[in-house]
Amino acid sequence: MDTARFIKDNFRFTEGSSASMYSQLAAFIRHQIKLGVFRPHDKIVTENALCDILNISRTTVRLAFKELLEEGLIVRQRRKGTFIADKKINRRLNSLYNFTESMREQGIKPRSLVLQSAVIDADEIVADKLNLTQTQRKVFILKRVRLGDDTPLLLETTCIPWNLCQGIERYDFSTLSLYDVLKNEFGLTITHATEHIEAVIISKSAAHYLQCAEKVMAGYHIERVSFLENGFVFEYTTSVTRADKCNFKIDLFNAGQNSAKARVDFSRQLKR
Repeated sequence: MDTARFIKDNFRFTEGSSASMYSQLAAFIRHQIKLGVFRPHDKIVTENALCDILNISRTTVRLAFKELLEEGLIVRQRRKGTFIADKKINRRLNSLYNFTESMREQGIKPRSLVLQSAVIDADEIVADKLNLTQTQRKVFILKRVRLGDDTPLLLETTCIPWNLCQGIERYDFSTLSLYDVLKNEFGLTITHATEHIEAVIISKSAAHYLQCAEKVMAGYHIERVSFLENGFVFEYTTSVTRADKCNFKIDLFNAGQNSAKARVDFSRQLKR
């Protein structure tokens, strides 16, 4: 794609708009990426050339590019230029996360390859995480490869106390959302969860499912423990994702300046 010619032929600033010139330019490029006109790895016209094409200042172009860079829509490569980034799937870490719902919100088709869906006896690790008693060790285990637009993103294993959802093993989770089934069919809703994230080298078995080179690819191991409203442990999930498919973003706010912004804001971006 000749991005210089396309921008020259199709973009015009809107006079009288409340949006700044750089925001209008960023919005136009963002929209072309969303439409698929600008595709991953397309080279973006240089800042100097864009200044000449649109008769605008270097500052306007830089601010527009800065906005797109912060959103992860474009990337800079030293001595090569600026390119359209691989499409990313965003995940927020400071709110309860539903993979299926998140994918659909972003216009991405979610799908799961079910590797295991069964009722088993929990091992010591799972029993400890779920606070299971010696007389109630049955868990529903669901192991899946999670895909977005048919691209493998996560290898995920979830364990839930079976006495809370007896019969759940009969559902087809290749397309169904686990959380939707738990909520609508069993009246179970997660109220909060904790996650621990660790950098790892992806194992041979995980690399096979995530379609990456074994013993070479760095990744993240994510451990999640979820709780019901009554405080009972409800879910223990472990997942692995490739490092080149996942970015983490943290926004920090000074609590002393504004109590309304006294928070730490996390987001996860999964790249296809």
